[in-house]
Amino acid sequence: MNKNGRNFLFFISYFAYCSAYIARLNLTMASPVMQKAGIMTVAEIGLMGGIFFISYSFGQLLNGFLGDIFHPKYMAMTGLFLVTAANLRIGMFSCALSVIFWWGINGFAQSMLWGPLLRTVSSRFSPEKRPLAATVFSSSVGVGSILGIILAAEAVSRWHVKYAFFLPGIITAAAFFTILFFFHVPFQKAERNREPLSSLFSQPQLLFLLLPAFFHGVLKDNLNLWMAAYFIDTFSIDIGKMSFYVFLIPILSLAGRILYPLLYRLCKKNEHTVSAAAFTLSAVFLIPLCTPHPPALAAAVCLSIVAAAVSFINTSLLTIYPMGFQQSGNVSTVAGIMDFATYLGAGISSALYGILLESAPYSAMFLSWIVLSVLSVLILRKIQEVKTL
Repeated sequence: MNKNGRNFLFFISYFAYCSAYIARLNLTMASPVMQKAGIMTVAEIGLMGGIFFISYSFGQLLNGFLGDIFHPKYMAMTGLFLVTAANLRIGMFSCALSVIFWWGINGFAQSMLWGPLLRTVSSRFSPEKRPLAATVFSSSVGVGSILGIILAAEAVSRWHVKYAFFLPGIITAAAFFTILFFFHVPFQKAERNREPLSSLFSQPQLLFLLLPAFFHGVLKDNLNLWMAAYFIDTFSIDIGKMSFYVFLIPILSLAGRILYPLLYRLCKKNEHTVSAAAFTLSAVFLIPLCTPHPPALAAAVCLSIVAAAVSFINTSLLTIYPMGFQQSGNVSTVAGIMDFATYLGAGISSALYGILLESAPYSAMFLSWIVLSVLSVLILRKIQEVKTL
């Protein structure tokens, strides 16, 4: 594939994954309005997030493996079709159980995208250019998050909360047709020397990394799920003014992904060193949020820095590390395993936080994030010590 064809394929893959996050972060802005309108309770929103992340995590385990076997075009098309159907159906708001069910379908459908698309991008670049390509590709998460929040906020303030789901459904439908008509890559199964799953799970480093991945999932997606409700409940900020505070978080998250290559080089191209430094940064800036009454702007700044730190960790664990398995033909499989651990952590914790936050302050959640960050640093340092022996 020539340079222009490779770049066009990269752009299509970028748009497809960006659209998925537009159809995920819409819940961040829609959930407070859904609670206020009596459509969903706080516990049901927590369950909604939990079902999404758990279905996403188990879907990643399955679809990551399938992504190394089946054509990425058909994996991506199937995922985008289901994401579109789920968001359009949720916008009808028939009942809470239906909303939770279809949000779970949305989670499973989105798990069909990352592994196959990452494998496609990885195979089109030389080993020297893969880290940079992977970093740029992962920025689709930040761009999609920002667009998801903007579109959902506009839909909620200008029209009705249902359009916070209808608009993302239209965008993912556009991504579906873009993949259908323009995503042309030769069908090629993973390499014949592809390592079996038993061999992958026998590697101590991969097994130990599942814990930091699990813990970072607790931070990453609960930050996205609860940040709007946090500012409304803690500071009594209305939906119009709240978007300013919430918007800082995905902006800094995107900045973290853009700055990742610089930090990667400063850490001597060791993704685990990057992750350890980012977990440390996260723990430090979560401490002010455990105080009784932090100023709203200070809270937004702290959460934004935490979001940037989490984006460093996310790029290291879910992008750079899996791409190291290109030669063995397991990029999508390893990406699926790491995503499984990440979103299993997000799913279990979001359901628990939904119950916790009905009676406890948000500082209890932030304190648990500090503990998980410290544990992750200790695990990552142990992995590096073992690797250097």
